[in-house]
Formats: sequence, C-alpha cells, structure tokens
Amino acid sequence: MTRRRWWLLGGLVAAVAVAGAVWWGLSALRSPTAEEAALAYLQALESGDPEAVAATGTRASDAALTAFAGATSTIQDAEVTDVREGDGGASATVRFRLDGDEHEADLRLTPGSGGWVVDDSGLGALRSTTTIGTAVQVGDAVLPVEQDAALLPGVYPVTAAPRTLLTGASEVVVLPGDDATAGVTAELRPEATEAAQTQLEAYLTTCTADGTVVPENCGVRIPWGTEFREISDVAFRVERFPAVVLTPTAFTADDGILEATVTGTGQDGAARTVTYRSTAWSVRGGVDVTADELALTVW
Repeated sequence: MTRRRWWLLGGLVAAVAVAGAVWWGLSALRSPTAEEAALAYLQALESGDPEAVAATGTRASDAALTAFAGATSTIQDAEVTDVREGDGGASATVRFRLDGDEHEADLRLTPGSGGWVVDDSGLGALRSTTTIGTAVQVGDAVLPVEQDAALLPGVYPVTAAPRTLLTGASEVVVLPGDDATAGVTAELRPEATEAAQTQLEAYLTTCTADGTVVPENCGVRIPWGTEFREISDVAFRVERFPAVVLTPTAFTADDGILEATVTGTGQDGAARTVTYRSTAWSVRGGVDVTADELALTVW
C-alpha cells in the first residue's frame, strides 16, 4: 500500500473519530426531554443528596435542602408513567414508594435554557405546631411554627427547638403537591432550668452592683425609710441567689439570701450605716422560648 493511501485511510479514520466525538458532545449537551427531567428529579430525591436535587434546577430553599439532608427516608422505585406537553409547559405523572406505601403525583415542568425543570409542584408543604416555643427543627433546619414550609418529598423527624433546651418529637411524611401537618408535644429539659438560672444570676448580679438607690424589678426590698432621711450608698453582698423553678411561660425564684449595707443620713440628721439581711430573696417573671434560646423577663 502506498504512502498516499495510508494517509487517505488515516484521514478517514480521523474524520470518523472527530464526527463521533462531535455527535457524543452534542448528545451530552442536548436539553433533556420533559420525561428525562422528571426522572432526573426523582432519581435525585432517591439519592437523598441535597446537592443532586439542586443540580436538577428545581428551586428548593436552603432550609428545604438542609432539612432534606436529615430526612429519615426518601422515595424509592420511582418511575414516570405519563408525560403531557402543551401551552408552553408539561406535566408528568409519577409513581414511587415512600415509608412503605405507594404514591402517585403529578409534577409540572417548565422549559428553560437548560431544558425542562420540575417546578414547586415537586415539593410539599409542612405546617408545624409545638406546645412550647416559636419554632421546630425539621432535620437540621429550624422552621417557624404556624407557617407553611416548602419541603422536598421525604420522611422527616420534627423536634422541639431548641433541642438543647426542649424535648419532644414527631415524624411526618411530606409528598409532592400535598399539605402535611406535624404537632410536637414539647417539654423542658433540665438544661433549660440551668440556662434560666445562669441568666437570672447574671441579671441579679447587675441588680446588686453598688449604687446609691435600691434597684427596681430585682426583688430587693429594704425598709430604709424608717431609719434614713436619705441614703448615699448601698452595698450588696449576695450570699445565695434565688433558685429558679420553670414552667413553659413563667418562672419563680425563691430562697435567695442577700445583705445590703446602707449608708446615709438618719432620721435624726446624723450619719448612719445599717446592714439589712433577707433570707427570703425572691423574684418572679415570664419565660419566652425562641428558636435558639430561652429568655427571662423579671416582673
């Protein structure tokens, strides 16, 4: 075979290879069909990977993706059974298993520059309630109660928030295009009382800083009016802070021991110093539990 024929054959092989590469590249870059987009979304849900779901283009909030990472179960055996296109959009009927049951749903798809994308019909709505606080934790996402939250399909643990202060949990199944509810019966952990005690002691430490007046809203009552015409200094010594007892909405704190040394002018006009001692120092107040803390308000 002549050198020229070798070159011709080599060129032909190269041309075929280039053509094949171009075809593969165009095939890889082509926009997915509505059916393929619906199936890709279902497969991403099956994987349980939030990043895989985000890569499909379906718009899910950061909270939804965070919650999905903590789902206890995701869909299985998913399939697209029917696809319909028209009026600039498409819909797909899908079937899958979740939490041991078979389900069917209709997903809407919208066209875009990258192909078809499942819209928010691929998510479900969850409304939660709790007996204590203003939020619940779904997976690792903290969500406000009494508000609808859009979540990806799955089975989710719903717990009282914050978990460090409250106990209580339930489980909920979220389905595409469906409304789900979850109620949490919450209780205070011992750590909540510890946190309240620490907070109250910090507050009462401020109350008992040396000064020239008796502080208000601190449970401090000094009967100096019968002995003093005016006071120039009040020095406190905390022997024991009142001990906190909590309820979900209020607290009491009793059995504190406090000494107050009052200096000033007596009723007779002479300089006077008297130390008062209370063995029943107590305060009362309200309790608010938010998404991340417990806050006391002293009355």
